[in-house]
Amino acid sequence: MHIFAALRDSSGEIGKRLPRPFHPLNNLYVNILHRLSVLIQRAHSLDEVLDGVVETIAEELKSDVCSIYLLDPNDHRLHLTATYGLQKESKERVVLDLGEGLTGIVVQEMRWLAVEDASSHPGYRYFPETKEEQYSSYLGVPMALRNRPVGAIVVQTRLQRTYNETESQTLTAISTQLVGIVENARLINALDRGHEGLSYLREVRSWHLGESGLLSSPDKDKELVLRGTAASPGMAIGEAVLRGSLDTTGEAFNRPLLKPEEEKALVAQAFEETRKEIARIQYEVRRETDEEHALIFSSHLLLLNDHVLRQQIETAVEQSRPAHVAVFEALGRYCSQLEQVPDPYIQERVEDIMDVRSRLLSHLTDSKSHSSSVSDKIVVAQGISPSLVVELKAEGARGIITTRGGPTSHGALLARSMGIPAVTGVRYALAGITSGSQVFVDGSEGEVIHNPAASTLKQLEEKMQLLVVQTSTDLKFRALPGRTLDGRKVSLHANISIAADLAKATKNGAEGVGLFRTEFPFLIREDFPTQAEQARVYRKVYDYFPEGPARFRLLDLGGDKLLPGNAMRADRNPFRGYRSLRLLLDHPDVLVDQVQAFSHAAGTRPLSILIPMVSSLTELRRALDLMRNALDRVRPSGAPIAKIGAMIEVPGAVEIVDLISKEVDFLSIGSNDLIQYFLAVDRENENAASVDDPYHPAVLRAIARIVRAGHDQGRDVTVCGEIASVRPLTLALTAMGIDSLSLPPGVIPGIKRLLASSTVKPLERDLDAILQVGEASELRKELEGYLPTDVLSAPTDRGLTG
Repeated sequence: MHIFAALRDSSGEIGKRLPRPFHPLNNLYVNILHRLSVLIQRAHSLDEVLDGVVETIAEELKSDVCSIYLLDPNDHRLHLTATYGLQKESKERVVLDLGEGLTGIVVQEMRWLAVEDASSHPGYRYFPETKEEQYSSYLGVPMALRNRPVGAIVVQTRLQRTYNETESQTLTAISTQLVGIVENARLINALDRGHEGLSYLREVRSWHLGESGLLSSPDKDKELVLRGTAASPGMAIGEAVLRGSLDTTGEAFNRPLLKPEEEKALVAQAFEETRKEIARIQYEVRRETDEEHALIFSSHLLLLNDHVLRQQIETAVEQSRPAHVAVFEALGRYCSQLEQVPDPYIQERVEDIMDVRSRLLSHLTDSKSHSSSVSDKIVVAQGISPSLVVELKAEGARGIITTRGGPTSHGALLARSMGIPAVTGVRYALAGITSGSQVFVDGSEGEVIHNPAASTLKQLEEKMQLLVVQTSTDLKFRALPGRTLDGRKVSLHANISIAADLAKATKNGAEGVGLFRTEFPFLIREDFPTQAEQARVYRKVYDYFPEGPARFRLLDLGGDKLLPGNAMRADRNPFRGYRSLRLLLDHPDVLVDQVQAFSHAAGTRPLSILIPMVSSLTELRRALDLMRNALDRVRPSGAPIAKIGAMIEVPGAVEIVDLISKEVDFLSIGSNDLIQYFLAVDRENENAASVDDPYHPAVLRAIARIVRAGHDQGRDVTVCGEIASVRPLTLALTAMGIDSLSLPPGVIPGIKRLLASSTVKPLERDLDAILQVGEASELRKELEGYLPTDVLSAPTDRGLTG
C-alpha cells in the first residue's frame, strides 16, 4: 500500500487529531468543533466551509439565524459573507462600516454583545433585503487574529431570549478556532486567483510585519526582506518572474461537455501522455545527476498508476463531469486530505500531487502553462515540484523562491543536487514580489531581498564577489594533502548525502568518503529500495574513489529523517532515543539487506561500514554478529575483510569508548549528535542551540578522551560533523591527534588551505590548559588566537551540515 492508499484509509481519523483544549463548555463546544472538523475535510472552497459553519452553529446553539461578517481588505468594511436563516440574496449586499450597526460595534470594540431585543438598541441598523425584522435577540462575537479584527459571528432568534454565559463563551471559543481556518482559506483562495488576489495578500502582509517571514516595510516600491527556509545553498541576484497557479477561468477549461466515452478517452490519453512526460524527465534527471534522484519521480508514477484515483475520475465523468474538471477535483481532494495530516513528509508530497495534476490538465485543456523565459531569472512560484526544478535548470534559471515547501521536499533535494539556490516557505512571496523586479536569494541563509536599495545591492555584490575570490583561492589548495606547516598529516574525506555530491568531492580534492549517508534512497520512495537498487547507488562511490576509503553508514532514521507511513517508525524526538541502531535491531532484515547491498557494491574492493548511535556493548555485539554473518554469505572470494567502525555520538558511548574500541576496527565521532546529546540541545531549535555549543569544554574534552582511547587500542579516529569545518576547531582537532576529518565537499579546499598555513605544535602544547577554560565563549577566543592571519579575514563558513 503506498502513500495515497494509506491516506484514504486514515483520512476518516483526521478530525480525531484536533486538540481538545480544556474548556468549561465541554459537550457543546466539542460537538461543534467535531462537526466543523468533518466539514472542513469535505469542503472544497471557503464559501462551502462558511456555509457549513453557520448551519452547524445555528443548529447546535438552537438559533434561527447564524451569520458571518468578514472585513474586506479592499474597502476595510464588513461584508455579510455567509448566513443561515437570513435571505441568501443579501450575501455581499449587506455592508457595514466599523462601528455601524450592532455587528459593526462588536468588531470595532472587539467585544461580544448580547441584546434581548435588537431593534431597541440605539446602534441597531436595519437592512430590508435581509428580512431580519422577524428576529429579536442578538448575540455577536468578534473574530480576531493576534488582536487584529477579521470579522464577526452573529446568532439571532425570533423569540426574545437572553443568551447565557455558556453560549457566549462557546461562540467566542468557536470564533478563535474558526478565524485561523477562515484566514488560511482566504489566503489559499487569493493565491489561486493569482493577480486578482494580490490586494488581499498585500493587506495580509501588513498584518504580519515581523512574523511569518516578513521583516521589513510592506511598501512594494521599497526594499523588502523576507524570510523562508534555506532549501538549497548558494546566492543569486536576478530579475523575478512569477509562475502562478492554473487558470480555471479560461475558454479551454470551460469547454462544452462531451459524451462520457469521449471524456474517458481524453482521461486515458492524458494519463498516458503525462506518464511519458514524467518518464522523459526521469531520464534527464538520471543523465544529469544519478539514479537516486530519478527515483524521486516514483511517487508521480505510482499516482498515475493508482487504479482507485482513475476510478474516481471515471465515475465523475459518468456523472456528467468534464474530464479536466474530474481530474482537477479528484486530485484536489487528495491535496486537501494531505494538508490535514500533521506530518511534514506527508505535507511535502502535496507538491508531487499538484505537479501531476498540472501536467494532466495541461494535456486535457491543451494549454501550456508557462511561456515567459526564465533564463538568468529568479523564479517565484507556489511550490517547488521536482519536474519544475528540472525544467528551470534546463532553461537557465538562477534561483527559486516558493511560498510552500520545506528543505526535505523532493524539489528542494533536487535543487541542491543541481546547484540552484532556493528558499522555500516564503509565505507572502507571490504578494510581496512583483514580476520584473530585482531579487536577491540566499539559499544558505533562507533570506530573500526584493528591490534591494542601491547601498544594499552594493553590499550584496561585494559579498558575492568576496565569496568567489575566496573560493578561487581555496581551490588552488585542493590537490595538496591535508598537512600543516610543521608536518602534521590529517586525511580529509567527504561527507556524502546524495550520489551527486561525489563529483563535488573529487573536484574539491577529497581523499575518500568518510561518511556516506544512506537514508536518501529510502526517504524519497514510498516503499523500501531493493537490495539491487541500493547497490547501484552505493557502487557510484567506487566510480569516483576506486580504492576508497569508502565508509557507508547504516540507515540512520529518527529525528528529522523519517520514513513515510508506518514503516520503521522512528521517534521524531531524538532525545527519546528510539532511532538509528535500536530501530535497525528491531528490523534485522533491513540491516542485513543493506549490509549485503554494500558488499555487492564493493565487490573485491575495500569496504568500511559505520554503525551509528552505538550506546552499549550488547547492542554493538548484536549488530556486529548480524553484519558479519550477512557479509560472510555474499562477500566474494579474495575480497578484503570489511572494516566495521562505531560512531561515538552519545555520552554513554564516551564512558565505555575503551571497551568499544576493542570490538571494532575504527571510531568515528559524530559531532553533531554528540553535542546534541551532551548538552541537551536540539540543533534544529534556534531557541535552544547556540553558535558556541561546539566550543563547550565538555564537548572538546570528550572528543580528546575518545581520540586517546582509540589510539590506545591502535584504532584510527575520525570526526564528521559541523565542527570539522569550523576553522579554530579544525586546528584543535588536529592538535588532539585526529587521524581524519570528514567534511562537506565544498569546504575541503578551504580546510586544506588552513592546514597548509598553520603550525599546530604550539596549540598541541597548550591544549590541555585551554581545555580547562570553563566558558565556551572564552574557549573559542583562545582557539581563534592560533589561526594564521590570512584565515582571520576569510568569510565565515556558511550552510554547513553534519
